[in-house]
Amino acid sequence: MKQYYGQQSAEYAPLPPLFAARVRVASVVIGVSLAIGTLLVFGITALVNRPLHGHSLPRGLLGLAALLLPMLSVLAIAAVVLSARRCLQGDYLVTARARGTRATLTACFTVLSISCLIALGVSALVDLWGNHGKLGLPELLATFANFAIGLIGYSAGLWFVRPSVSTLEKFSDHPIW
Repeated sequence: MKQYYGQQSAEYAPLPPLFAARVRVASVVIGVSLAIGTLLVFGITALVNRPLHGHSLPRGLLGLAALLLPMLSVLAIAAVVLSARRCLQGDYLVTARARGTRATLTACFTVLSISCLIALGVSALVDLWGNHGKLGLPELLATFANFAIGLIGYSAGLWFVRPSVSTLEKFSDHPIW
């Protein structure tokens, strides 16, 4: 790590070793859990829609996009959380990479929020399944579940790349914070 006149370089921020180890393990666990949870929500939605509507997915392109966009947004958040490990170099946080990861997480969460609003709007305004008497409740629940999973991933990802001082104090062996 570079030092200038006894000061640490702004390129790296020291982390407690226990916190750095936790980020390395937890980013993989949470990233994989987000992906599995999203695919599980999609599978359950398709399974429930089969007896309700006669087919698992809406036949129209608009309905398919409304169902898949939130899921793809959560998978993007999962990929960013998985890549949060690259922000570490030893027990140091590379601040430029962390800034980039935060910006990517924020962009993915914004896309998730917009796609969930679009999915809710499409589900409310368009008859996706062709049987007018049935509300698209599984799609609404899937949209809310995807939003909740994405919010968990976004929060965890921010915790990895922008830890608070109190978090660092909890993991520190030495009160240097």
